[in-house]
Amino acid sequence: MIREEKIQIPFNFAAGTSGSRFLTALRDSQVILGAKCNVCTHVTVPLKSFCPSCCSDDLAEMELPAKGRLISWTDCPGRGAFALIQLGDKGPILLHRLIIPPSVMLSELNPGMPVTAHFSDSPKGHISDLQGFVISEK
Repeated sequence: MIREEKIQIPFNFAAGTSGSRFLTALRDSQVILGAKCNVCTHVTVPLKSFCPSCCSDDLAEMELPAKGRLISWTDCPGRGAFALIQLGDKGPILLHRLIIPPSVMLSELNPGMPVTAHFSDSPKGHISDLQGFVISEK
């Protein structure tokens, strides 16, 4: 006999030093933190303790712009839209929720459209403190 049921398992995890610093900056300052590698100059988001490009641990913490542009997106029915957002003019790319105003249709989106970060009014030290990126209205 096979019984199908859902079980819930409480789960806590440590975000680590860099992850904790990233989440604390979102919560306390509404700032998106990244890191620039002092060896290869690669910029990454979120903040990391090593460079994903060259594996160096010689990184400088940096604040990234809360504005960017839409690179690509997908709509997940019942879950919302998600997008690749390039922060700043030539900054790193972040996958996050896309907030589309009612006046903008999904079919009207185009790569390169400007977006702005939208932060929670009641932050908790979670990635959802960055609620998403709002697409600019027409």
